Amino acid sequence: MVRSASNVKSLSPRQLNGLISTAEHAHELLALHRQHGHAFDRVNLATCWSKLGRVSAAERVWLQSDNGARLLALRKQTTRQARSLEARGVSSTAHALAKLAIPAAWEHLWQELERAALARVSEFNPQNLANTAWAFATAGRVAPALFDAMAPEAARHVREFSPQGMANTAWAFATAGIAAPAFFDAIAAEAARRVREFKPQELANTAWAFTAAGIAAPAFFDAIAAEAARRVRDFSPQNLANTAWAFATAGIAAPALFDAIAAEAARRVRDFNPQDQPNTAWAFATAGVSAPALFDAIAAEAARRVRDFSPQNLANTAWAFANAGHTAQALFDAIAAETARRVRDFSP
Repeated sequence: MVRSASNVKSLSPRQLNGLISTAEHAHELLALHRQHGHAFDRVNLATCWSKLGRVSAAERVWLQSDNGARLLALRKQTTRQARSLEARGVSSTAHALAKLAIPAAWEHLWQELERAALARVSEFNPQNLANTAWAFATAGRVAPALFDAMAPEAARHVREFSPQGMANTAWAFATAGIAAPAFFDAIAAEAARRVREFKPQELANTAWAFTAAGIAAPAFFDAIAAEAARRVRDFSPQNLANTAWAFATAGIAAPALFDAIAAEAARRVRDFNPQDQPNTAWAFATAGVSAPALFDAIAAEAARRVRDFSPQNLANTAWAFANAGHTAQALFDAIAAETARRVRDFSP
């Protein structure tokens, strides 16, 4: 596709967008920009970034090398033209940047995108709102003015959000530490009504978001509990751990859900990573739910993999088993040996 473009001296923005849209790899997109970047308009820039945000993991590593040096020309041009981007362009560019996770801060480009988003926020559709919020939260960008501007827009259009959009936006606000009670109330009411449309990860992420944000929504949590208990076999280990953590931290009694998670987690404990195991044990101990089969399964697996645990995970596991009153001598012996070896890495 790029080879055919190189023979064309002058291309219209529409022709360029066609070439950008059909390029399959990062090096093709960068070649197009080298050849025709001077003619890129705001749509071409946004389309190029959107495509770069969807490249393979290997290509993403290639783009990340040298602090994203290969993207320097495209970055500079986008920084200059950021405020001319349309609402969709601002959203898709920010989303791509967050997915690329370039090690360098790229401060000026993010600042320009924030200004552009603030100017366009009333034009954002639900997907633009969700993608922009997710992008800034994922990139760790502190942008309280932008989140404050997006909150009422998201609350006003909540019925138009997809389940994924609701979950991602709630996650973004919680991750960014933005207090937006009216927005969370709107999400709670709408999500409770459409909870059956949510995928397992969306259920887990939304429950996590409400708990992390400190938002009490008992009717919404009841709806999630009933739906999650019914579909617990579809949950990934991380979804199981995060859901248990969210309900335990929020202090929501959901015995049927915890029983379902306990049975499923015990069956699949070998699939849990070193953080999911401690988090699940911590959640059950915090909720005061007796699950001896689950604790036995975690004890056996954790004792075998204790060297993979962080100091925090070692501490949380010991605390959980002690608090639950569950005897696990082999596990405690393994934790003791590992802690003694790495005690200097522990916080007070």
